Amino acid sequence: MNAIEAMQAEIEYQIQSLQEQALPPLDRNCLFVGSGDSYVAGLVAQHVSSRRAICCYPTDIIQNPSIANGRNVYIVSISGSTRANILAARVARRKGARTTAITARPASKLGRSCDETIELKYKSAGVTTAGTVSFTSSLLACTSLAAKIRLPAGLVSIYRQAESKAKYVVDKIHNNKYFLLGDGNLYPVAVYGALKFNEVFGARAVPYPAEEFCHSPLFSLKKDDQILLMGRGERLDQRLNREGFSSVHVDFKGEGIGLMLQSVFFIQLLMLNLAQRRGLTSCYFLNNSKLLKTSSDFIYG
Repeated sequence: MNAIEAMQAEIEYQIQSLQEQALPPLDRNCLFVGSGDSYVAGLVAQHVSSRRAICCYPTDIIQNPSIANGRNVYIVSISGSTRANILAARVARRKGARTTAITARPASKLGRSCDETIELKYKSAGVTTAGTVSFTSSLLACTSLAAKIRLPAGLVSIYRQAESKAKYVVDKIHNNKYFLLGDGNLYPVAVYGALKFNEVFGARAVPYPAEEFCHSPLFSLKKDDQILLMGRGERLDQRLNREGFSSVHVDFKGEGIGLMLQSVFFIQLLMLNLAQRRGLTSCYFLNNSKLLKTSSDFIYG
């Protein structure tokens, strides 16, 4: 099984794995800490929470430990091996915060550095690929802590809707430099999408809230850029296309965790469809050994 086949398998595993996942109880005072996909999982929880949940990078805690004051700190890491996360856990504990690792490896160094662990259990293809089911599993754990949620009964229907939207959009994407735009709850999904474009295609992709994009980043827009605008953005999409830019708009129905899952499934399936259309068998990050080693040395070394 190659990396793209593994990505497809893990996208499909989500329907069963997410329905079997045990969700942690509500915590009214969460601080989520993570990097990459794990940061986005915490950011989703911050956006859907109607309470005080916030999200930050581990370096924020390391450099400003007072962020952890009076909060329950949840450090999200699939591997449990990220050096900055481990240091952030230790700094938060020294400040007297209760720390919990959200990880697939509770016996990891992060798990041992925290007061408690929440183990993420999901079906994996056993092949290194871009994160999909690991991300949604983290997302569900974080949002369950930050807000009172229930997994939608029509998860298969939500997946099929996302699948249909991805097949529609893949025919409209022609360029290889991306701006991903989404306001409100869809901004974290734009961040996740940018990470997947980076990992799978080695493409330059930048996420923005749609409103913020119009303040300054808009002026960097070039004719060979591709804009993917998610949510309520019909007017901006129409205007950009009228001005000769390549913009694709996709909207999602629903709210809360259903909206988040549909939009995340859409991103994953769009990446898969693009990869298959381009005849890829592996992800860019796996093919570039020098960059991969640089990444690993900096993150885990």
